[in-house]
Amino acid sequence: MTQITEVPIHHSLQSLREALEQAERQIGRLDRDNIKAFLLGLDGIDQMFAGYGQDTSSVRAEATRWQSLRQQMVAKPQLVVTAAANAGGLAKLRSQQAATVGPWWHLDTAVTQQRTQTRQRVGLAIGAVALVALIWWGVTTFFPATDPVADTTATIEQLVAAQKWPEALAVVVQARQTQPADAALPLWAAVLYEQVGNVTLAQTTLTEAQQQFGGDPAAFWTQIGTYRQQVGNLAGAEAAGQQALAAAPQDPQVTFLLGSVAEARGDMVQAANYFSQTIALAGDTNPELGVMTKVRMGNLMPSLEALPNPAPAETLTQTVTPTSP
Repeated sequence: MTQITEVPIHHSLQSLREALEQAERQIGRLDRDNIKAFLLGLDGIDQMFAGYGQDTSSVRAEATRWQSLRQQMVAKPQLVVTAAANAGGLAKLRSQQAATVGPWWHLDTAVTQQRTQTRQRVGLAIGAVALVALIWWGVTTFFPATDPVADTTATIEQLVAAQKWPEALAVVVQARQTQPADAALPLWAAVLYEQVGNVTLAQTTLTEAQQQFGGDPAAFWTQIGTYRQQVGNLAGAEAAGQQALAAAPQDPQVTFLLGSVAEARGDMVQAANYFSQTIALAGDTNPELGVMTKVRMGNLMPSLEALPNPAPAETLTQTVTPTSP
């Protein structure tokens, strides 16, 4: 049987309280340096509560604190969005993680919706043409224009989550005309062309994406694997992860991707092995990833004591690799 590196996991009530206390301290002083750790910390808290299932009677006080913290973010999403904007934006931070399901990763969408609703209400209240200039000044001063890249990314992710592949692809194709410098768009285009079965365009676009991405091939394949996992193409995500692993076997982001794919496929033993490697590789260089991976490992442990359940059926999607230019 495959050997699993044992990693100490602590799920004490004290750990949950300490994580909540840290998040409560950080939310009032978020900046570009701590925003990523804050978001990953929220992921960790969410995973800890998930471990309690439906019965949270033993952590009722902590659950109330967690609810209050989430309500603060809903009421004042700009606390997170502004800090994230100084670190490149939530869209960029999302692209650096294999899984961003928590609503705190998508508060930029909430801000965009709030601004849209505000402008609609203001428009209905206009009673005279003389007020237009004044209101426009107020809107542009206090509600600066939203980041088109963030808006596009949020739209793509929403359509992908709904499995609307042609619609998502149409958004990507249009955005590539107006945002040619966004290196993520060719990656999304290649993955979505695979999903709709257009192998020729998938091949061409993937080659173009690799040329435009430049730099670290491991980072390129890790991102391709992440997008393929998001659309449910687990076989393609695994293939991309193996490409990244061959290029950078010591990169914890690569082993984290492979662990996430194995977990999604139902192979808990393989997932645990990759997560163990991730924790060891992350060390002091990427402590946030190490903490999040330890939480994921803790959730796997009960499944490792029993025979694994049959893996869920996968949608087979033909994937491609870039050709030499």
